[in-house]
Amino acid sequence: MAGVKTTPEIKEITKIERIGAHSHIRGLGLDDTLEARAVSQGMVGQKDARRAAGVILKMIQAGQIAGRAILLAGQPGTGKTAIAMGMAKALGK
Repeated sequence: MAGVKTTPEIKEITKIERIGAHSHIRGLGLDDTLEARAVSQGMVGQKDARRAAGVILKMIQAGQIAGRAILLAGQPGTGKTAIAMGMAKALGK
């Protein structure tokens, strides 16, 4: 093509960092008595569900329900994945 100049585009990619939707979660946001704080460890809302997850978490840590599956059920967008991520972070996974 006459008159059309192209310049090669050079990109150097050294590291690609993936940021997920729940990457801000660091735990369930519970105090020592398993009461949910209003905003803590990246969690907001769902106080009853977080408290219930905290009870299950303590049972896992005590070895009472080790090796069993946990089913979190509910409507889309209600925080199931966030609670599961919080539990995993609290367990060190």
